[in-house]
Amino acid sequence: MSDAPVLTILGAGRAGTALARAAASAGMDVRIAASRPPAALRLHLAQYAPRATAVAAADVAAADVAAPLVVLMVPQEDLDSVDPAWLRGAVLVDATNRWDGEPVPAWLESGLDAGLSSSSVLATRFAGSTVVKALNHVSHWDLDTAGRRLDPADPDRRGLGVAADSAQAAAAVGQLVLGLGFAPVFLPDLAAGRVLEPEGPVFNRPVSGPELARLTGGTVGRD
Repeated sequence: MSDAPVLTILGAGRAGTALARAAASAGMDVRIAASRPPAALRLHLAQYAPRATAVAAADVAAADVAAPLVVLMVPQEDLDSVDPAWLRGAVLVDATNRWDGEPVPAWLESGLDAGLSSSSVLATRFAGSTVVKALNHVSHWDLDTAGRRLDPADPDRRGLGVAADSAQAAAAVGQLVLGLGFAPVFLPDLAAGRVLEPEGPVFNRPVSGPELARLTGGTVGRD
């Protein structure tokens, strides 16, 4: 078994496969699942994420660690297809976004109408997981290519927000962000992740870690 950090991605679209390529290039052991069974997914991965291993969606939280890291990259309109039992015990990175006009499940719409952030609603839906908002405000192109600076000492390293109610889960996701070549910026809590969403001041805006901290009220993490 590899000693490399294990990252599991749920969702094999453009964003999911871009993250898979970036993580594999950073030396991570990448597993990826989708609505298709692994045998049907392998041909797709051979083209778009050749170093990732296809796994069954029901096995995304199966790893030899206490709290496996799973990145949710399923469109919000398809979240009803994700069984909360698949993610029990995981640190669940919510990299999803709410787009105007996109239909979403009734439970999500209800939570949004009540004034909750989308990640706060997901934390209720996936109560067996520890939800962290991250990786949603960077384009799949920048995630995979030009947006990354792998030297942690580079002052211009692009900042990526990490919002969580659990300091331990936030730290784990911060290490992922560092490993991908970005500067983690820790927000006060999960609800504060609303600032990272579309129409927010930092969405798809390439700024340094210190600048992102200024714009969001967060704190730049250190290696």
